[in-house]
Amino acid sequence: MKAQPLGRYLLNESLPDEFKIEGAITKKEFKQKMNALAKKDPALYVNVIQTLKRMGDSLATWEGLSVGLEDVAPDKDPRNKFIKEVEHKFDAATTDEQKRNIAENAQEHAIQTAMKHPGSMTQQVQSGARGSPSQYSKIVVSPIAARDPNGKTVPWLITKSYSEGLKPSDYWVAGNEAILDTIKSTVSVSEPGELSKILINNVSDQIITEEDCGTQNGILMDVNDPHVVDRFLARDAASIKRNTLITPEIQNRLVKGRVTTVTVRSPMTCEAGDGVCQKCQGLNEFGQLHMPGTNVGIRAAHAMSEPLTQFALNAKHGVRTAKGEQKHVHGIAGFRQIIESPQKFLNQATLAELGGEITKVEPAPQGGHFVYVNDEKHYVNPNFDVLVKKNQIVEPGDMLSEGIPKPEEVVRLKGLAAGRQYLVDSLTNLYKNQGYDIDKRHFELLAKGELNYVQILNDPSHTFVKGDIVSYNNLRKELAKDSKHIDLEDALGEPLGKEYFHFSAGTRVTPSMVNFLKKHKISQVYVAPHAPEVEFIMKPATRAPLLNPDWMARLAHRNLKATLEQAAHFGDSSNLHGTHPVPAYAYGVEFGKGKKGQY
Repeated sequence: MKAQPLGRYLLNESLPDEFKIEGAITKKEFKQKMNALAKKDPALYVNVIQTLKRMGDSLATWEGLSVGLEDVAPDKDPRNKFIKEVEHKFDAATTDEQKRNIAENAQEHAIQTAMKHPGSMTQQVQSGARGSPSQYSKIVVSPIAARDPNGKTVPWLITKSYSEGLKPSDYWVAGNEAILDTIKSTVSVSEPGELSKILINNVSDQIITEEDCGTQNGILMDVNDPHVVDRFLARDAASIKRNTLITPEIQNRLVKGRVTTVTVRSPMTCEAGDGVCQKCQGLNEFGQLHMPGTNVGIRAAHAMSEPLTQFALNAKHGVRTAKGEQKHVHGIAGFRQIIESPQKFLNQATLAELGGEITKVEPAPQGGHFVYVNDEKHYVNPNFDVLVKKNQIVEPGDMLSEGIPKPEEVVRLKGLAAGRQYLVDSLTNLYKNQGYDIDKRHFELLAKGELNYVQILNDPSHTFVKGDIVSYNNLRKELAKDSKHIDLEDALGEPLGKEYFHFSAGTRVTPSMVNFLKKHKISQVYVAPHAPEVEFIMKPATRAPLLNPDWMARLAHRNLKATLEQAAHFGDSSNLHGTHPVPAYAYGVEFGKGKKGQY
């Protein structure tokens, strides 16, 4: 038997065979293994975690951990060698922008150098047990670069480490960043509580209301994605029939059958009139269907909120690179940016406002580029490269530049369903980057709750009033009344009469949509030739609950005076037996007396 380190041996003694560790493993990877074990066998997971905790307590008592000065002493030779080269480049630079780029690249090099430090702290940082690479590099190598009060890299080189002590000039440069981070951490710890309330108010009406809504739609997922387990198939996959529960065994059969993607049911595509059905929500953490009346929305809000506290602590204790701060959204700031889609959107990508041909790409006088789609001018920020070329064909919402697509624009240009999928993917990646791989269904419930409204621009049938904001469910019901089934090729340019994958009902069929649906074996679609003209909208998460037509439900959020005045002015009503819990609480009646029975 091959020898292995004591720590790995002790861990493997407590783990089932398929979850045993081979080679080095980080805290993040180990957490993912434990999440997978919890999904597969919750009872075994509890035993394993308790065993590991007892072992950890014992080792911490008997072995302990100490860090000596040699563990954080600068390894000066490799540091001084690369800093000397950087200083030559820095002195030769003629503009602040060049100096910023040199400092940012040198900071990345410093992090790589720190990861080769001989001290024992290096292993802890690499494993994720303690600290971060950027923190550690500032102690054993050098901060190299710092940010100014506007978040921009200062054109300055800091050549000494914190453990050596900074020169007065370096201290002055680094001081702004330290003050900003202190203020940010002090303010940020109050944010998780506020965001938790916001999330709850966006999803509190997502209750299990029926057994099966009957939808044949769903979302596409990689068959190897662990999040497909405990869901039901929305469409047949190989020999596995629709509505089959995906267990680890079924997942293995699909993989062996060379299936790469599957269409699974999702709360995001559930067609229940109110709330969510059992089949679209899938199984709970105990491997059982959620009982009717279960408020899966509030459970999802709590699951999303809990890591936000750690996000705040990371903001307080974590030190990010100057370069990374400019190029990425992260933590609570990134979470808020995604769910709020503010007017000033950090690192915003340029999206095509219309479909057509790229007729021209030219430099802009102020920096950046102008990209013309059918002679309609779009501006691309100087910080991002253009992604398209002349004569290329694009569709509304396609990315013309690098950057982060603004969720509100994705919804407006691509439709609600595409916006929901984008929101889910963005939040999933953000949480994963922070080390949290939580169930995607939580994000899907948020996407359904927040992105649920359209604005009527024109309705020849006069079913809706121009300018009204109505729920997507109401629009979908009306479209279904006047839709017809036609060949996919004949549907080009027509509004969809029902939802297909991430294409919303009411979205006009485009060539890329035709190709996508063909690829997934859909040859005919429902279209609604007389559909009202609508604009898909995304309101910030702080405002979306105020679109709820139930005035008592709106009182659970904010703007109470305005809500009462508006309700009285328009004669609004409240459904005491609906899916939102607040009217029943406020009026003191039983919950949920729905059309399909009590829930």
